[in-house]
Amino acid sequence: MSDPVSVRYLPIREAVCDLLEGYAGLSEVKEIAREEESFGAIAATRYPALGVFFAQDAGEELAQWAAMRRDHRYKLEVRVAVRSLESARACEDLLFSYVEAVEDALRSEPTLGGLVRSMSAEMVQRGKRKVGEYWHGEAGFMVICEKSVN
Repeated sequence: MSDPVSVRYLPIREAVCDLLEGYAGLSEVKEIAREEESFGAIAATRYPALGVFFAQDAGEELAQWAAMRRDHRYKLEVRVAVRSLESARACEDLLFSYVEAVEDALRSEPTLGGLVRSMSAEMVQRGKRKVGEYWHGEAGFMVICEKSVN
């Protein structure tokens, strides 16, 4: 007997990755990691980088009173990481230019081509720190997709 195949979770993650990868404003991104561990291990030469992976509470079923339909909410984290040799301000400016590009990309396809009913994103963290001679900046989004499942 073969293992089951994901028909809801993984297609949503891959659609978000494909959307970001194909968005013109993110053409300079060198890598998109699909696991949190991989994102943390991206080499310094591979920046700017994105991470797209499931949040700890990756999915939930939403109760529907007196309905046969089941609504699901899928939660993904999208992280942006940049590096700058110049200054803390240059790093933050670069980070926000990528943050805006990610927001624009997600806004451009709110149903992921009909895969989900709706998608929303909220920036939940950002920060910068000095790492050797570089300034490293990172921002994180919570992306929530909703879909009806029968």
